Amino acid sequence: MRHQFTHFLAWVLICLGGSLSGWAQGYNPGFEKKHDYPLRAFFNKFSINLSTGYGRTFYRHNLGEHSYLRNNQGSFMIPGSSVSPNTRVMAYSNWFSGLDTTLVDIGDAPESETKGYKFLSGGDTTNIAMKGGGYQIPLQLSVYYNLFRLRLGGGVGLHFHSANIPQPENFLSRFPEPGRVKSVMSFYYVLLGYSVYEYYDNAFAIDVRLGKINMGGGFDKTSIEPSNFVNIGVSLEKVISEYFRIYLRPAYEIKSYTVNLPTGPLMTHQNNAFHLTLGVSINYPDLPRSPIRNDKIQMRHYISDPMGNKKEFRGQPFWRKQDPKIGELYPELIKAKRKRQAQRRNLFKNNN
Repeated sequence: MRHQFTHFLAWVLICLGGSLSGWAQGYNPGFEKKHDYPLRAFFNKFSINLSTGYGRTFYRHNLGEHSYLRNNQGSFMIPGSSVSPNTRVMAYSNWFSGLDTTLVDIGDAPESETKGYKFLSGGDTTNIAMKGGGYQIPLQLSVYYNLFRLRLGGGVGLHFHSANIPQPENFLSRFPEPGRVKSVMSFYYVLLGYSVYEYYDNAFAIDVRLGKINMGGGFDKTSIEPSNFVNIGVSLEKVISEYFRIYLRPAYEIKSYTVNLPTGPLMTHQNNAFHLTLGVSINYPDLPRSPIRNDKIQMRHYISDPMGNKKEFRGQPFWRKQDPKIGELYPELIKAKRKRQAQRRNLFKNNN
């Protein structure tokens, strides 16, 4: 009985090992024909994606108990909700992309613009909400492994970012809007995705990306600490061939960063963003091109060498529109086919 169980366990391990080895190297798990190019089959499981597009960032934060002053010298955040007229107080400037400390003069009419400034008082019940916006041009590269319909991988990228400095909502002032902040941000992430649906040459997938962003030179790294970001998106894919896809990916990204204030708690800035990217996805072909130069067969097919050994090849470049199972005609051949069909219809009408 022990020997029978040992033989059975060995048989299970051999079958399992053969199946996993076949799956990892591009074999059929049912002990069918071994793949002619196991290394190609392995690299074919990886998809390389390059994309660019447009993104919009929505900056939001509030001043808490701090007050806000704007004059012809700029915008300032003053600690505390009570400010006396005709005084000089310590204030913060540039708390959006860093933090600078300066002294500002409070005139005799803090809530009037007649003296050349505009003042808003903050407090527990009157937190001043700040809002602003920015845009970015993303450029990113990602690689993921296709485990059946599951996608596991990661990526890196850059954001060429420009943003206007936030100001209070519904804020009216005769002073010009503060300048813009420009920065080249870098980021990296891991991704988990799933190919939900495929129909002929159309596919639909979802993925979640978790990563970290470097705010770039436009932001002061000594006073700003970005959080991790979560990016949730869907990919609308056009399948050109089994090795080449074009996709459009709308996504929403949730993230924030904090500014370290010398007095009081950290100030949190929400900078969620919406992205719309257009990209290409390429898989390394698991079959080489046919050695026959004028081979126009679109389906996978076998070619025998002079020794009689058969190997499988593809007849078309990976970017050409094709179906790996049934093949597709070239446009000029489709025109010729339609012409022949028209000739047959005319011939049938003439004979009748």
